[in-house]
Amino acid sequence: MKLLASTASLLATTALSLTTDAAKAPHPLHPKFRSQLKCPYAENWLTKGAEAAANELGIDISSTHQQQNNRKLWGSDLPIAGSCTYNNSWTGDKSCMNFHGESWTLDAMVDRCSSEQDGVAAQGVGCEDTSDDVSGWCVKDVSTAATSMMSAPEMKEEASLMMLSAMASCDNNKMACEAFLQGTFVATGSCASAAAGGSSASDQADTTMEGNRCIIAPGAIGAAHQAGFSKGYSTSCPNTPAQDSPYMWPLKWAANFQTKNMVFGSDDIKFESRGRTFYALDKNWKRLDTTYQLGILRTFGQAPCENIAGDSDTNGLGCVLNNTDGMSTMIHKGGTMYFVDWKEDAAPVVGERDVSKIEGCSKINMAVVGNIRPDWYMDRRGDDTDVQYLGDQHVFYPDPDEGPIPMLAKQWRKKDFASQYFTMSMLGNPPNKVEKMADAPAEDNMHWPMILNVPGEGFGDDMLQVYTNHELLTDEDDDLFMLVENYIESGGECPENSSFNGDDEVAVGPPIQEVHIPSNLEVEEASWMTNEYTFSPVWQVPMRPVVTDMGAVASVSAAMSKPATEVSDRVTVESCYDEATKSVDMSFHFHDIDPAANGRLPWMAIGYRSSEVCAMTPPSGGVTPIVLITHLEGEGEVPRAHSTSLLPTAKTLSSDAFASMYMLARDLGETDDHSDVSVIAPQISNAAVSITRSSLTTDDTVTLNFKRVVGEKPEQLNLMYAIGMSSELGIHATRKCFVIDAFPTCSSPDAEVSDMDGHDHSHDVAIKATLDSSSTTVAMMSTFATLAFSCMIGVAVWF
Repeated sequence: MKLLASTASLLATTALSLTTDAAKAPHPLHPKFRSQLKCPYAENWLTKGAEAAANELGIDISSTHQQQNNRKLWGSDLPIAGSCTYNNSWTGDKSCMNFHGESWTLDAMVDRCSSEQDGVAAQGVGCEDTSDDVSGWCVKDVSTAATSMMSAPEMKEEASLMMLSAMASCDNNKMACEAFLQGTFVATGSCASAAAGGSSASDQADTTMEGNRCIIAPGAIGAAHQAGFSKGYSTSCPNTPAQDSPYMWPLKWAANFQTKNMVFGSDDIKFESRGRTFYALDKNWKRLDTTYQLGILRTFGQAPCENIAGDSDTNGLGCVLNNTDGMSTMIHKGGTMYFVDWKEDAAPVVGERDVSKIEGCSKINMAVVGNIRPDWYMDRRGDDTDVQYLGDQHVFYPDPDEGPIPMLAKQWRKKDFASQYFTMSMLGNPPNKVEKMADAPAEDNMHWPMILNVPGEGFGDDMLQVYTNHELLTDEDDDLFMLVENYIESGGECPENSSFNGDDEVAVGPPIQEVHIPSNLEVEEASWMTNEYTFSPVWQVPMRPVVTDMGAVASVSAAMSKPATEVSDRVTVESCYDEATKSVDMSFHFHDIDPAANGRLPWMAIGYRSSEVCAMTPPSGGVTPIVLITHLEGEGEVPRAHSTSLLPTAKTLSSDAFASMYMLARDLGETDDHSDVSVIAPQISNAAVSITRSSLTTDDTVTLNFKRVVGEKPEQLNLMYAIGMSSELGIHATRKCFVIDAFPTCSSPDAEVSDMDGHDHSHDVAIKATLDSSSTTVAMMSTFATLAFSCMIGVAVWF
């Protein structure tokens, strides 16, 4: 299933230590696996792993640790077997991890420790640390039992100390452990006290979680995917919009698939693939057996490829595939994806279980990216997404026995981060719908997935996929997904692939989209409206706002002359052009912004992109000017807006770059090109009160207002935003590139705004946090003494 998110950033960061014989470890981007990886940015996140992602979040996993003996067992119930001290290649500090469990041998500890920089293993001695900055342990099960079918399972765990810092709170450490390292966070010290007292945000569990199940991936990835560390999904995940919906995908099922890819502006088929897919979504498992690939495949990055197309139809992109014999297999389990290559003369069949026919195996750490969630197309959860229930429609369905036959489909459209949409057609009339026979087989009552339309998302061609020959699976079919474990038990190996591919420097953030491939499935404003309807017998449909006086709305809008652009459900922008000052007058409304336990708001930022390319800094070089809103200790009681620059070297996690960014920070109102600056924050009770009003603001909205000198009226502004998870710069909760092209002439500031019933709205007030520029620069310098920089998955990154 294609990923609805920009997933490059998080997984594009770490070199995996294991190497392998290419003949026995097929590369996941080999052409034979190419059509199985339909996710945007897949080449980046599949080739670069995830182990260092937490480090790039500005979170020190295990820095300068010397733990007291009475703390050694806090991270694990298993006995200490030894420890490993090493130099953290990211921070330059000494780091330490404990080895727990009697299955650890000295050789095994030495081997594991040698994979770290200057690693030194010690048997029988645990990490020692007297620091008060320890937040807890990240405990990860690394026993062979997790990857094989041994009769006598091992018990082996690694426990890495995680440290508090100005940019790494208890919540951030917990998130990094669970999301990126796929471990269990065991809080100690002040983090344990905070959790016990309920003052930590991490103590407020997501009510959609059911144990360790029903957890969706963070950010835009969660629009379609389970988290990699989720134990699986349920048909009745609590407090979810599609809870118990009969139109949800089955949890355990299989079907044949056939896909056809078409270029923009044509119905000509450029690529075709066939095979069978198997799902056990209750366990976060998937298997894909591909038996046929023919044509020019354009999707994520095109290297490596043995035969690259270069004609005008493909804009110089495309991999020519002609794999019409044999089979390739991909298995995705939790946060790990396996690629199985079969012997040419073994004649494997779909659903093959005979491991003696396997030629080789390799795997990739997917970290937070799990399998598709079965309700992905029905709700709006996740960032940068939307949904539109369309209703019923008869379609011609390609029945494998009877050919095209008319069938009723119930359809949903799901918008992705690229403002393109998927269309999911589910079977509307199961065979037993009318008769309602009590003894009918379960298959006769299923609303099967029928047809899926997938956009290219700017990186490839649109795709139409049809599912046929559906079948429900049971736990007895789990052996289908145990292929790799059984192969390892028989003596085979499945190593991780190397990640850097020889690159000397790793940039953080989404890859630059040098050639944009247009799609026929772009969201059209005239045809799109939010309609989140799931047929859940539990979930209540949200009330839709009803406009009773369109004349009043039109009057107010005309008087304001500042049209609003809904960028996402988190950001709305109002804009107009001031002829007198040659400025754009803009208001950025950040929605759903809540203070943390310490009363501080998260950081927010607006960036001025130099082109339509969605990149952190200009591809041709230079910096990206940004406006940064902070609400930090030492800055006073109200949020502040600063002008600074995002430097290219920040993508390499340069501490000098971050220091320079903060040194460059100035109060936005003191810059030559910005004026009339204010930050409105109703959440801050003791902020100064000023009369101001926007119909787009609520009590959880932070609004940034300013005028910016631009000269002549611009045709459009290429912008991007990011919202942090805490007041300190670090991991962001969401981020998006967008364009503003509505700049009517601003109305007079003295114009009265009234609706048709004569009511004057100018008296409505909101709490306005006005800027006190006198101490801004000093506060910024003291606040940012400790610097950090972080990146996030797919959810693309900034800081």
